[in-house]
Amino acid sequence: MKRLIAIILSIGIAGLSQGLVIPLLAFLLERRGVNELINGLSTTSLFLAVLAASPFIEPAIRKYGAKRVIQGGAVLSILSVLAFPLFDHLYAWIFFRFLMGIGLSALYVATEVWINRIVEASRRGRIFAMYGLSIGIGMAIGPQGINLLSYGVWVPFILSAILFAIPVILLQFVPEEPFEIVEGNKRYSWRAIILMAPFALSTSFVYGFIEGGLAGDFPIYALRKGASAEELSLALTFFTLGSTVLQIPLGFLSDRYSRGKTLMVTCVFGALGFALLSFIESSGMLFLWILGYTGGVIGSLYSLGLAYVGDSITSEHLPTANVLYTANYGVGSILGPSVGALMIQVWGPDAFPWLLAGLLGIYVIFGVITRVYPSFGKHDDPITG
Repeated sequence: MKRLIAIILSIGIAGLSQGLVIPLLAFLLERRGVNELINGLSTTSLFLAVLAASPFIEPAIRKYGAKRVIQGGAVLSILSVLAFPLFDHLYAWIFFRFLMGIGLSALYVATEVWINRIVEASRRGRIFAMYGLSIGIGMAIGPQGINLLSYGVWVPFILSAILFAIPVILLQFVPEEPFEIVEGNKRYSWRAIILMAPFALSTSFVYGFIEGGLAGDFPIYALRKGASAEELSLALTFFTLGSTVLQIPLGFLSDRYSRGKTLMVTCVFGALGFALLSFIESSGMLFLWILGYTGGVIGSLYSLGLAYVGDSITSEHLPTANVLYTANYGVGSILGPSVGALMIQVWGPDAFPWLLAGLLGIYVIFGVITRVYPSFGKHDDPITG
């Protein structure tokens, strides 16, 4: 249990540091008058790094172990963070954001693999809920570090580097079992791993698409619906609070009942919430409560999907599965803002929530297909209600 606490604490601290650096860079570029598109593309470089790093993380975990990969990712993040104020140039920042994305990808994937290996199926949902909650809290608190700029540009970057250093030190005292070596005909291709758990692995794409779309397009949607800047900020707060509050309860629910059924039911309610937004004015408490409710039911998608991957994939193949899961998240995060913006441009602001509702609906239909026709993909859901 001490090992698990150390792992979750480490990832929460890393999330805190990430939550500080990403908005800090966007804030500094905006303050210098950098074009909005260029600023956005600079942020996208971090998600592109997740995809670029994916093929290399799995062999690294197998060779060096999850702990060393986490520590290596944290060290790369430290070097990147300290390089930002040292090389104060837009193109240099894009490059260092890319390097930081590689470090974060290694850190998160290795952590997820490690947790999936050491936690039994009956507790996996609630443990990953705690994992998601720790990151969420860190990401929520992190932006407050922007206020440290009043003490100097270097100060928030140094704080971020110190935070990234904590997992390196903390995990040094945590033991790890070696991975089973998978050789010859026992090693599965990425395609074979996907066919083992297609529904579980697709969860991160859906979550990444929605998260990226909300981050990039929800402000446009809300403002075009007539919301003020204050109402927009409050709406995002309600959504975030909802996703935080229901993390643990939904994790317990998935441990008690079928993981796949829990995912499908939450997505049905999430699709309903997004659909309702198009019929409601963007000001007023009803809009806020529906946002909080929608955030609550879909905010646990990523962590529930991770637990489902652990249920469906054997231990020796978890590194490959987790890399695929993270890569799918990266693809979704990149596509979400672009597709959402296109929908708003062509069909107006109300097309945006319908896009997200439709995506969740397709995901649920896909889940039904994989359960009704197990030959479509290997279905393995050992937790039954």
